[in-house]
Amino acid sequence: MFSLEFLLVICICIVAVLSSPLEDGSWNPYQYGNSGKYIPTDEGKYIHVPNPYIHIDNPYDGGYGPYSHDYEPYVPEASVDHFRLIQIPPKDIPYYKDGYYKNNGIKIIKQNHNYKEDKYDFDFETENKIRAEETAVLKNPNTVDEGIASKGFYEYIGPDGFMYRVDYTADEKGFRPSVKRLETPYSGKWIFEKVN
Repeated sequence: MFSLEFLLVICICIVAVLSSPLEDGSWNPYQYGNSGKYIPTDEGKYIHVPNPYIHIDNPYDGGYGPYSHDYEPYVPEASVDHFRLIQIPPKDIPYYKDGYYKNNGIKIIKQNHNYKEDKYDFDFETENKIRAEETAVLKNPNTVDEGIASKGFYEYIGPDGFMYRVDYTADEKGFRPSVKRLETPYSGKWIFEKVN
């Protein structure tokens, strides 16, 4: 009826089905009842033990007995004097007196100038201490970059008695000044003034 090969195949299939696991790899939380579930317990729970603070009356006396207040006002030590640096303006600058410019105007006491096709220079000085000097030269003549490069200074005494001097260079890099403030016999004086 059945051949031996057919029975052998049937036996192998039955053994394979019976020996295969029943689990298919998916999570089935209710398949085995409650086993495997988390069961909470009181283990590790915080238990409060009352331990109130009890004050022990033992004041610190610093080793010299308890503190007693004398009700005497605080007397500070002598304070340090504070000063600031201020400038006292000059009292007498002849070039800024009323009428100095009104009488005869300001006289030029020195003046020189030399002008040529490719360079020039000049200088002058007035009786109220205004001075100026400049030298210049033509650079890159007969080209698109032709221009004048000059160097010089001017100076004057300001109403505070200080000499203000501006040294400058002007060329293809632009006008580059540097300013100085110089003391003169007419300068105001710097003093320390007490502020407390």
